[in-house]
Amino acid sequence: MRVRCRQIIHPAADIPVPEYDGIRVGGVYPVLELVAHDIDCRIRVLGPDTPDPGLLWDPADFETVDARVPPDWTLVIADGHTRLADARWQRPGFWTAYHHGDPQALADYEHVKRELLAAAPPHET
Repeated sequence: MRVRCRQIIHPAADIPVPEYDGIRVGGVYPVLELVAHDIDCRIRVLGPDTPDPGLLWDPADFETVDARVPPDWTLVIADGHTRLADARWQRPGFWTAYHHGDPQALADYEHVKRELLAAAPPHET
């Protein structure tokens, strides 16, 4: 799945900006996951200069340019959250383990990231 950035609202200043943390307006990026909680929905997008593990964005700021969902993705509903992501990231505590430097979580993240970046054409404007 790939999306094109339509706008960026700076999180601290609440004003439109042309780029932020490796994402720029008009750029096309792979979606790493979709996370919803109650009425809040976010997509994790990775740009070429975005720090890992990508950033969570409001999907209203993007438009879909490739709606194909990777074959290894699963939809999990648990604890009030709905998450669409690679099955390797769906285990309980994955992101906590990732942020604590767990070797298996880091390896799973890097593997999925490489797959998604390899499947996506180069970033477009």
